[in-house]
Amino acid sequence: MDGPKAKSAPADEAIAVAHDDDREPTKEEIMDDIRQGLRDVLAGEQGMPAREGLEAMRRRIYDVTEIR
Repeated sequence: MDGPKAKSAPADEAIAVAHDDDREPTKEEIMDDIRQGLRDVLAGEQGMPAREGLEAMRRRIYDVTEIR
């Protein structure tokens, strides 16, 4: 009994995916992100306050509990 055969991605497609992370976002993508953020705010969804977010990143990066 043979299982389903796995298909490998074409080489060009694999390269395109690898380079996708390095590219700059387009103006349209940036505007879509801004629109989505505005929709979230209007819907009452709240994220982490900026200062708390920055402090959390500092703790993760530098592994310290307090930044002076």
